[in-house]
Amino acid sequence: MRQIIARVLTFLPGLLFLSNAYTWITNPSAASNALGMQYLEGIGRSTQIGDFSAFFIGVGIFCLLGSIFKNISFLISAVIILLSAAIMRIIAWQIYGADFAAIFIGVEIISSIMIIISIVLFRKKESTIESSETEDS
Repeated sequence: MRQIIARVLTFLPGLLFLSNAYTWITNPSAASNALGMQYLEGIGRSTQIGDFSAFFIGVGIFCLLGSIFKNISFLISAVIILLSAAIMRIIAWQIYGADFAAIFIGVEIISSIMIIISIVLFRKKESTIESSETEDS
């Protein structure tokens, strides 16, 4: 049961972030507006679409791969990216006068917590397997 919960806790954020990536790929103007940004012109548009698509694709794929293969390394990678984004949003607010992006920070932190819980649940399974193998020898 723990494994199913762990997989769901990582699969859901994975789908959310891949859904955002899909919007960045198919309708970047709407995606930028949803994040409170202007749709840029020229090289700024290329950077905007490329970087945001990569962010959402990367986090989404790390979550799904971690969920499917129960691979903690993929999940840790997703958490590092998400928490880095949350921290940088807070720095942008504190140092550079950006609006406080509570909703986005909340999504990043809640997703990270869900993934961290999955990591703990996956590790509990590994610990249980290792201790039963030790007892058998």
